[in-house]
Amino acid sequence: MTSEEVTHLVETQINGDWTSSNAHGVDLRKCLVKPRIVLFKGSNPEDKFELWVVLEESPEDGSGYKIVFDEETGEFGLATPGWHNNPCFLGIYGNFFDAFDSM
Repeated sequence: MTSEEVTHLVETQINGDWTSSNAHGVDLRKCLVKPRIVLFKGSNPEDKFELWVVLEESPEDGSGYKIVFDEETGEFGLATPGWHNNPCFLGIYGNFFDAFDSM
């Protein structure tokens, strides 16, 4: 997939519901980012996941939760910045709003 295809998928799932927010007060228009592939680690240090980052809770500095898209499963999940430059994948949550509401 390309970044543009992932953007289209996210916008299709948002389906015009740009005013939705979650418990963290995330503004969709402000926090969606141009999709990019990032290598994440899992709870097991040997686990590695290449996932598309599509939303960042704090796009200014990259802190906070991230919504990621797994191209293999076609589902969305959550990740965190981790520590020591080791971003951490938390898991798959389903569609975009399932992940968004789970932040």
